[in-house]
Amino acid sequence: MSDMREVVDLLDLVSASVDAPLARVWLNGPGDLCPTCPMRPECPDQTRCLHLVASAGVTGRTDGQFRRFPLGARRVGAVATTRSPFIARDDLAGANVADPAWLATHRIQSFAAFPIELGERCLGVLAAFSRRALSDSDARLLAGAARCAGATVAGLREQRATALTRSGSPPPSSADATGDPGLNEHAGSADLRSLAAIERDAIERVLAHTGGRVSGPRGAAKILGLKPTTLESRMKKLGARKPARAAAR
Repeated sequence: MSDMREVVDLLDLVSASVDAPLARVWLNGPGDLCPTCPMRPECPDQTRCLHLVASAGVTGRTDGQFRRFPLGARRVGAVATTRSPFIARDDLAGANVADPAWLATHRIQSFAAFPIELGERCLGVLAAFSRRALSDSDARLLAGAARCAGATVAGLREQRATALTRSGSPPPSSADATGDPGLNEHAGSADLRSLAAIERDAIERVLAHTGGRVSGPRGAAKILGLKPTTLESRMKKLGARKPARAAAR
């Protein structure tokens, strides 16, 4: 799927709220780059793998070394097969989540990966590298973001299928990086509504970090990559509040 803007926007919020210089989403797809894939030696099944479809933070590129990730390999691949979250708060080098030099350069203290699930299906993995020790509330936010990513992917796929049907083109194959053609069956309103909760939580976390400051070089708008007026509008719509002390000023 080429249009992943909504997923990237979600990752931007995740990055800002948990101080993650890199957050990424991989989705299940066909083994399409096997002959040239640098991770081929670790791939037990060259018919399916994880496709990197969205990246936010220090890079938005999706064509690097980890553009494909073998199912079951390392931490990200294991999360896709076990459907169990993984969080590392120490010994990241030993956990084999990234190059030790890269971890040191970006002062990474924690890594977390959550399965992106919808109904009984595991669509992929959402992962984040944080500069702080992730708390339980951070973990809950990441789990919610993974659920929202699943609902968003399902919605995008439904839109594409509708557009293809109207144009007379055949429906999308189940072998693409969005997974199963029946995904839209599980794109329930509860999952979609939770996206607003994730966004509100992320905005409030950034406001807490800035002491309630919205504009300026150290304001929440700058961190979130928004215009101050846009952030104020989003805060009003979502019911996001400034920290108590800041609100009282």
